[in-house]
Amino acid sequence: MRMSEYFKIFRRRWVPVLLAMLLTAVAAYVFSKLQEPLFRSEASYLVVPNRNDNGLSIVLTNNMNSYKQLALARPQIEKLSAQLQLDRSPEWLLEHISIQANADDRKMIVQVDYPDVDMAPRLANAVGENMAALVSSLNDGLEGTDKINMRMTTPATPPTLYRPQTRINVAAGAFLGLIIGLLLALVLNALDDTLKNSEDVETLVGLTVIGAIPTQTPNPDRRVAARRTQ
Repeated sequence: MRMSEYFKIFRRRWVPVLLAMLLTAVAAYVFSKLQEPLFRSEASYLVVPNRNDNGLSIVLTNNMNSYKQLALARPQIEKLSAQLQLDRSPEWLLEHISIQANADDRKMIVQVDYPDVDMAPRLANAVGENMAALVSSLNDGLEGTDKINMRMTTPATPPTLYRPQTRINVAAGAFLGLIIGLLLALVLNALDDTLKNSEDVETLVGLTVIGAIPTQTPNPDRRVAARRTQ
């Protein structure tokens, strides 16, 4: 089937295509409004050794994931939840708190998604400060030159709406509806075996239509005249 024939089908079946787009866009909008809003905030921390030494730098890089695991341990999250009087379970918090360990630039990025716009940055700072305190406690048994320190480089950023992304969801829903509508138009066209115009006849028989007999509606005036002559 040529591309021009597809365009003819879609032009003829534009109603189901439009309805599918509208229905999926509305469904995406309703789904977005039913989601619980989450606000995201991030805080950055820098991990630095007490001395410039390749061996200590390697230890620092290898230990960054350990610092992350320590900070995200369940007892630590429960402690922070009690301090901030959060109304979320530790399991929920662990799903919405993450720490990225970037070994290349020695940065630890704390990322928090929370439904309270004011609590999101507070929680991000609390997780970061607690992680820095845990790293500091690991230095107690080390000499001064072998210690690894962690300090804040960027405090928690102002919270931004992370979810729902209503516009993106509606656009994605409309695009999905467009695809469904186009497929539906092709299915309806395949099921329709009626001939509506000369183009359908040419497509069916593979020959060019030379002429057509026009349909003629009866003229009421002629009927009246015929009756009078009778």
